[in-house]
Amino acid sequence: MALLARSVRSHSRPVGAGSRPVVAARKCVVALSSSAPATTVNPSAPKTGQHTVEDSLRDEALSYFFNSSDLKTTPTTGGVNNVVQYVETSNGERYILRIYNNGNKSEKVRFEHEILRQLAQQQLSFQVPRALSSKAGRPHELLSNGAEACIFHIIPGTLAKTTSPEEVGRATGELCSAMGKVRIDNMKAPIPPYFELFKVHHAIGGDADVFYREVANNPDFNVCREAIDFLVSEIRKIEEKLAIYLQQDLPMQLIHGDLHYDNVMVVEDTVSGLLDFEFCAYDWRAMELAVALSKYVGEDDPLPLCERFVSGFAQHGQLTDAEIAAIPDLVNLRIFSNAVYFTGRAIAGEDSLESLTSRAGSYAKRVRWVNANRGALVAVIREKMATLVEARA
Repeated sequence: MALLARSVRSHSRPVGAGSRPVVAARKCVVALSSSAPATTVNPSAPKTGQHTVEDSLRDEALSYFFNSSDLKTTPTTGGVNNVVQYVETSNGERYILRIYNNGNKSEKVRFEHEILRQLAQQQLSFQVPRALSSKAGRPHELLSNGAEACIFHIIPGTLAKTTSPEEVGRATGELCSAMGKVRIDNMKAPIPPYFELFKVHHAIGGDADVFYREVANNPDFNVCREAIDFLVSEIRKIEEKLAIYLQQDLPMQLIHGDLHYDNVMVVEDTVSGLLDFEFCAYDWRAMELAVALSKYVGEDDPLPLCERFVSGFAQHGQLTDAEIAAIPDLVNLRIFSNAVYFTGRAIAGEDSLESLTSRAGSYAKRVRWVNANRGALVAVIREKMATLVEARA
């Protein structure tokens, strides 16, 4: 499940030919079901996400999709924004129940499911989430509390993590190409692009000073003061660079926006499916590659993993020279977006600040690696892209 959920905000750029609505974020307070086993929580892990739901709301959601009341539900261990549970029927069929924390707005959910519908019509080498139709024939249903709910078929496999980076890269490039063909002319995209950094969460509201003041004045940041101050200094630098990149008219299209190795399913060395499309956005095309690389740069020996990933990505996804040159900054932009996002969640009372303070050291480490290896990272991408272009000639 996604570890980052960019907040839902409006934006004026078209998607295909459409643009974006305002969908307010809202905290969803849920209670642990007495009939389901409790989720095992790593005490050192950030306490973020919602994995349980009140029995009555869960049962209401299930009633839209199943006739039988003989259903078993168990919690999952992922996700930040939504309630996600396994559902097993009496005949052993298993599904995923998702109850969205969509802030009483349905546009975001409709947007996601329209993208999934169009992707399902393309010939892809992997699965994307496929919704089970409700009794009324719809892919998702509105619940009494204003949340949307859907049932997804389970995609087989295990999370890729750092295994098979070339195959994961190939699937990412394939999806990037496929997303470029998706056209949504009658709906606005609810997620802001990454370059609108301070719109990542409604509590920041596009105002950089809100973020900077919170980091400077909140004493809870003192547990990671060196790391967070470094990140802030780098975020100030990226603000200036974003203005330059916006003048370069980098190619834009719909992107998944959260596609990293924790959202990729594999069976042995083959990608079986890609997960979590709820944060698709109309954004710089190169961000798809940058988001994926932002996970690999946190590993002990990042460059070989990045090289193998790009070898796969280049089989389907091509970038211009300007996009390639921007990749190090875009990798950092994804990391900075995480920091601003979790700060917003803490301000809004949606999460403990520990969700950021426990990650700040890792974020700083990644940014330092990117800054120290900019030339090598760009060279690897250029080489792999050029090799594939020559092979196709």
